[in-house]
Amino acid sequence: MQRFTSTSVWGCSECGQENRQEIDVPELDFSADKSSDMATSDWIEIVCDKCGTTFTGHVYVNVGEASFEIEEPTKFSFSGDMPMYEPEEDYEPAEDPYSIATEALGHLGDMVGAAGPANDPQFINRLVFAGAISSLEAYLGDTLINAVQERADIRDALLRNHKELGAISATAAELAEDPDIITKRLIAELRGYLYHNMLRVMALYQGAFAISIVPSKAERDVLFHAMPRRHDCVHRNGRNPQGEKLTVFTDEYVREVIAAISSVVKHIEFRDVGNMPF
Repeated sequence: MQRFTSTSVWGCSECGQENRQEIDVPELDFSADKSSDMATSDWIEIVCDKCGTTFTGHVYVNVGEASFEIEEPTKFSFSGDMPMYEPEEDYEPAEDPYSIATEALGHLGDMVGAAGPANDPQFINRLVFAGAISSLEAYLGDTLINAVQERADIRDALLRNHKELGAISATAAELAEDPDIITKRLIAELRGYLYHNMLRVMALYQGAFAISIVPSKAERDVLFHAMPRRHDCVHRNGRNPQGEKLTVFTDEYVREVIAAISSVVKHIEFRDVGNMPF
């Protein structure tokens, strides 16, 4: 079963250990009509990584964060990042990442400017923004993994041209037992990458396909500025590291980001790379 978790940092009152943990939290009520009605709560139990002390209390989950109120053996509270599902370990990429990305981006574009909570008017736009970045990540990852699985020349080019991945190896005995072990290890590495790291993704696509993922400097500039803001939306509900609420998520800005992502996806999909069916 896929876990629904919040990344949280909390200090143990018994030994002073700072714990950084992915804590299981109750799923949001996705059947609710409004985001403000999706909040859930439950009894929670957490354990210190150092001394093993068990703490119990309650967790309150909304779309933007998880709030923990610990009651035993001592009382304290802390907050966690935006809750989300953990990636599935056996995840298989979509057969048609392009169609999925374009459909998602179209729906997200229609949502720009939708009314949010009165005290946070850019809330919906931030969700749209984060969703658009996630659509790009999924497209980039799925497209690359599909290509490596389907074409040996793409796999070999990536291994040859990317220093880190080129270090993947196997013993003669392992190869004799499973001739595909190098491909499997390469795919396992690619599944673990974060595809919002634009510099890394650019290097991966250059190594595999000898192309730039961005059609022009304009899209590059938009996306390189957008990626850190994705972290602010997903992990801090729209606040920067100093705790200040960002106000850049205007209708114009979010549409600009969606347009840049759409350009990147189309640029990659229809670029002729050895007649490769992206």
